[in-house]
Formats: sequence, structure tokens, C-alpha cells
Amino acid sequence: MPAVISTRVLSLGRSAFALFTVLSIAACGAIPAAISGDDDDDDDDATSAEGVGSELGSAGEPDYTAEELAALAQSPEVQQNLFPFGNAPAPDRALHVTMADGVRIAVSLYFPPGFDPERDRAPVAYSETWYRRWMEALGMSVDLYREAGFVVAIADPRGFGASFGALSSFLSEAQRNDQREMMQWLAAQPWASGEVAAVGISVSGMLAEAMLASGAPSLKAGVVRATELDQYSQNLFPGGLRNERIHGLISEVLGLMRAEPCLADAAACADFELGPVDGDTDLSLLRAALADHQANIAPNSLAGTIYSDDRAGTATFNDVSPKARLATMRRNAVPTRLAASWLDGATAAGALEQYNALPGVMMQVSIGATTHLGGLDADPFTREAFAPAASPPSEWFGEDIAFLKSVLAGEKLERSVRYYVLGAGVWKHTKHWPPSDVQDETLYLTSTLLSRASWGKRGERSYRVDPTTSSGAHMNRWASGTNEPLYFGDRRFTPGEKLSFDAAPVRSDSELVGAPELCLALRSDQPDGIVIAYLEDVAPDGRSTYLTEGELRLLHRKTTSGGCNAARGTERSFERAAAAPVVPGERMQIELPLLPVAARIAKGHHLRLTLVGADEGTFAPLTEIPANWSVGYGGKDGSRLTVPLKPWKR
Repeated sequence: MPAVISTRVLSLGRSAFALFTVLSIAACGAIPAAISGDDDDDDDDATSAEGVGSELGSAGEPDYTAEELAALAQSPEVQQNLFPFGNAPAPDRALHVTMADGVRIAVSLYFPPGFDPERDRAPVAYSETWYRRWMEALGMSVDLYREAGFVVAIADPRGFGASFGALSSFLSEAQRNDQREMMQWLAAQPWASGEVAAVGISVSGMLAEAMLASGAPSLKAGVVRATELDQYSQNLFPGGLRNERIHGLISEVLGLMRAEPCLADAAACADFELGPVDGDTDLSLLRAALADHQANIAPNSLAGTIYSDDRAGTATFNDVSPKARLATMRRNAVPTRLAASWLDGATAAGALEQYNALPGVMMQVSIGATTHLGGLDADPFTREAFAPAASPPSEWFGEDIAFLKSVLAGEKLERSVRYYVLGAGVWKHTKHWPPSDVQDETLYLTSTLLSRASWGKRGERSYRVDPTTSSGAHMNRWASGTNEPLYFGDRRFTPGEKLSFDAAPVRSDSELVGAPELCLALRSDQPDGIVIAYLEDVAPDGRSTYLTEGELRLLHRKTTSGGCNAARGTERSFERAAAAPVVPGERMQIELPLLPVAARIAKGHHLRLTLVGADEGTFAPLTEIPANWSVGYGGKDGSRLTVPLKPWKR
């Protein structure tokens, strides 16, 4: 559900695209010889984190100062690339469609150039949006679809924009019924070919996912961009941690859709740009719809939410996530293209999970390294901040349209994952995820290292959580969902004290491809807390490059298997019944999956695991007093990291 809104949206207008962003930037054998070499273990049973792995003394200066990044991010070129489809045509028609229960849904129609609705017929690309129909037109490349011969239809769901009705939960059964009815209505229009494609990006991508489970006979294909399969654990609460940006987004969207000033005075409606339908010149229909919206769930409906089975309105987060409809999607088997980015929240994880969960569905996945809407490069290995994406967004979205046209033409397509390799600038294809030639290598934590030698000397390394630790707040993967520009830079310069463990340099180029997993032996003196694990690539000169991460609220550490499991993947419910408060001082075995990634690890570079208990500006602290940790290593129950590797081939 990405994209930040500020109350300033009421006065900024459409050219600023304020609904999407408010930029506030602050200061062996088949396994590659990837993690090989001798490891000299430290003899101390407990080691302080101070000074370990920081290397700041010889690091020089960061690539950019905070002030330089802030100025560059707000430059016209960067802002234009952030919103690559910032110019969209006005709709040809805007009207209400009445549902079976009498609720009227507002929809805008965009016809292809030269299209005659009285004579011509075309397939429909259908999207639904929380962000007002005109704004969705800016995000979904309306002109590309029109030029490819599609009629584009964009609707406000009930409770949003100019549609009537109320939002009883984030994706209610009434909304799902509306989706089926709208697709059937669109297919039955005299200008339609009878074929509908569900299309969406970000929140509209989540709504397009819901359409895939609708069973509408007219739905022939789907394109889903930049969204998540599990809205709780991959978006609203990554690892059970409250995603402050997305929670702020939801609160502001719900407040915007009430639009009380417009309801009170028609003269105030222009500030909200809610998009009245054709003929509603006195805004009486719009204001009647807003009267219905006053029964929407409250803007602060997420306050106090902790578990995935907590309710927001009439439904739980488990109920509204696309993951809950996988069985239905499997039966419907709608051909689908999923597009994501390794650095855009957990969108890549969601796409890959869906690909593996629906093996019988014709599906193509494309994972790049861009910002949320695809306009800027986000590869952490780059040293040029906010460079344009290597492939223009028109090419990315053009691939979506080519997929739809192939499906509608009845062409035989193969399931595949196409992915970009960080640090290499190349794309690869595979039918299986992770690729079939990937092998897992286990690295065991020592007092300071990641060692291939198992069950070394037992000990514990102490660390006091530093609440000032930050991954960059406005330029990390969780900022991408708000469509902010991303720049990871040299991680030696990120704030705060950290706990790091280094592997030996690789002997030959290797590819890290898949989802690493950490089994962490941990004691804490606090009843709850945050654990974040970062995996980094360290060059011979000491530069540290972000690869991926995983986070977890300790309350949610219980897994389906009961602890660390050697099998790939981690199953945890995040439900109230699985809550496991921390017993201070008690040793825990915590399985912590990191988000999937593909990256080239060059010869002479090495992997670094960095552990922290805070990410200031991204996740709020859970305890008043910073925790004191003891990280266990050695022995059969010591901490270990599993990394998926393969020899590098271009």
C-alpha cells in the first residue's frame, strides 16, 4: 500500500504529485569458493561490539553529505524520473455504475487514439485506486495502454473518491463483489471486446491481486506491480514491526476520503480534487458520496494493532491479504505478470512467494533494481545518487502490455522469473526459484567472524542496542514504498553502533541468489525488542554495500516448526495465539529470514552480517530502555547464517 500523503496535498495540486510523496530527507566443490579460507577464531568467550567492523578510521568521507543528497533529490530531473508518467490525458468519460446493492461506483474511461466507441471494440485494462482516479492515471502509464489499443478504466472503490458506499474494512466482501460486477459491466459495453485485464501498481496492484481471485468470467489476464502478497508481514508490519510510513499513509488517505470541508461547503471541494463524474456540475453527487464516506473505518483504525489476526473494521489483516486467496487464485488460474524491485520494500519477496505458491498458473515475474514507480536506479552498488533507471519505465510497462497482448492472442507462454543481478548490471532468467543450481552454504558465527567451521568454541558476544542506529530513514527500502529516491551509499557511514561478523574473502566471482536465513542464539534483558540483520558486501578497500535485510519483533519469534529449521523458508503466523513474550535472560533460538536478493560478489570481496536492535526513523522502539544482548556462538546451538550461492556466470 505504498505512497506517502501529506496534509499539504490539499493545496499542492496535481502537478506536484503530492499524494505519492513528501520528500523529507535528513542528514567448496560445486559451491563457489565464495566463503572460503581460514578463520582465526577469537579466544574470548564474550567480546564487546565497540570498534568491531566499523573501519571508520580509514574510511575517508561518504559519497555525499546529507545536504547534497537532499538538494539532488529535489532537483527537477530527479523529480521527473520519480514520476515517469507525470502527464496523463483527461478521461473521455467519467460516470457512475450502479452495483447490485444500489451503491454507485465512479469510473473514468480512456479510449485509444482515434477510437470510435460506436464502431470499434477493444479489450479493457481495469484498475482501482485509493488515490483518486486522475492520480492513478499518472502512475499507471495510461497513454501506453491506450496507444496499444486498450480502453483504460480506472475506478474509485466504494468509500473512496467520487464513489458512494462506505469502507467497512480494507478489502471487504462488498468491494470484492463490486470488482466482479465492474469487470462484467465493462466487458458488456458496446465498445468492449469482452476481455478485461486487471492492472495495478502499489495499492492498485493489491486491488488487482484481489481481482485475480474474483472468478469474473471476463477476466483474462493480470499485471500486478510493486505490491505485496502478505499485507501484514511484508508491508504494514515487516517482521511484525510497525511500518510508520505506511500507517501514516493509510491514516491520511482515510482522512482525505472523508473530506469534511467539502461536505460542509461545496466551495472547498476543489482543494480535494476528488474527481466528480460528468454532469455533476454542482457537486451534489460528490458530496452525497462523501456523506456515505463518513461511515468509513476511522483514520486511526490501525492504532494498537499488533497481530495479523487483529481486526481493522470488519476484517483481519489475514482476511484482506492476497495470500488468503491463493487457493482461489490457483483454481482461477488467471495468467499473471508480476513486477517488483529487490529494493522496493518486500515486493520481490511477495512476487516470488506467489510464483512458487501457484505452480500451475501461467506466471511471469520480473524483478529489477529501481524505485517504486521504476524511474530511478536503486542498485546499492552504484555511486551515482538518483541516476535514471538503466531501462526506461516505458520499456518496463511496455513489457506488461506485450504480456497482456500475448495472452489475449492465445499465445503459449512459459513460466519464468527474470531478475536483475545487483552489482553486475545483467539480467538473468530461470524457471525455478531459487535457481536449481543454487546451493546453500552455512556460515557459523564466532566472536567476530562468519566461519565455515561448525561447532567451534562456545561463547557469547555482548552488545547494547543503540537507539540512534539508522539505515537511512528516508533512503532505505521501506522508503521506496513512499516513492522516495533511494541511495544506499557506503554503510560504514550509517549512524549508530552495530554488531558485525565478517566472512573470508571469496576466491572467485560468485552469485548470491535467494533468501539468506539467520538462526540467532540470543539473550536479552528486555521483555520485547527488535532484531534487524543486514547482509553486506565488503570490498578490499573497506567499502560496505547493502545487499538485503531481515527484521523481526521478538514477540513474534515463534515459528510453525518451533525454532530454527534447516529447510528453506520460515513459517510464522504473527497471530495472537503465537505470541511469545521474551523472558529476560533466557536464551532464544530465533529463525530470521532475510529478504531475497540476487547480487554478484566479486573476487576478493567478503560478506558481512550486521546485527542491530533499532532503525531510527523507520521502526519505533518497543522498550523504554535499550536492550543488552548476548549473541551465542559455537556449539550445536550457536548462531549460524545460511546463504544461497552459485558460481558466477554472466
